[in-house]
Amino acid sequence: MILDIAYTQHQGTDWRYPMQQDTLWNGVAIFQARNLHPACHQMDADMVTLAVADGLGGTPHAERASRTVLEELAAAIQGGVTIDQGLVRRMHGRLCDRLAFGETIGSATTLAAVQIQGEQCSVMNVGDSRVYRLSSQGEWQQLSRDHTVLNGMIARGEAEEDEEYATVYNTLDSCMAADNEDTDFDIHHCATPFLPGDALLLCTDGVHDTLDSASLQQLIVPGTSALAQAQILRRAVLRAGAPDNFSLIFCQSQSSSNRPFFAP
Repeated sequence: MILDIAYTQHQGTDWRYPMQQDTLWNGVAIFQARNLHPACHQMDADMVTLAVADGLGGTPHAERASRTVLEELAAAIQGGVTIDQGLVRRMHGRLCDRLAFGETIGSATTLAAVQIQGEQCSVMNVGDSRVYRLSSQGEWQQLSRDHTVLNGMIARGEAEEDEEYATVYNTLDSCMAADNEDTDFDIHHCATPFLPGDALLLCTDGVHDTLDSASLQQLIVPGTSALAQAQILRRAVLRAGAPDNFSLIFCQSQSSSNRPFFAP
């Protein structure tokens, strides 16, 4: 399957975080740029892996945590490893080996990764970086799971999904931290078909906290190339103020007739 992969980054406008804390892996290279303008490449490989990671503000050297995790992911993938929960645990071990000491201990990050093989897609995430799937029929679905206090309460039957709760419950309850004692974090994993004409959006919370899910869905324009779609999404986040670092990858599979995503 031929994939068009577009990607972009921006450090946001919050002066408290002058350094880009996000990192992305576009299947070929790692990026951690203050202002990465939209770019696109095409891949035709048996297996393609994409990922974004968001270093958590308030932890020391968050930018190093996000980059370290994706460096470990890239090295594993280039060695022929498939993504699974065991790989994420091993990546956490390597994060601790590299940063769990001195001034970098406690550095933390989220992770959202996809691996596309044939007409199947595996999704893995820790924290609140997200993966959405957009089918050729227009179905919009969040494949990742936000690891928040509230979602944990809902899973345990301690809260109702449709009720409103204080925003404090939206804080993360799982992430990947450079701390050898912090190994009990949740990993979400799922598998889904990824068919010709489908698309995936990977993004950090600088995107989905600025533009909610419904707004993101409305910004997907029928017949638009992956590059143009990344440009549309980036402009929308910037127009909304870009209060946080953000990274996004928009990946679409070409249909059998080589028409763009959603083209009639």
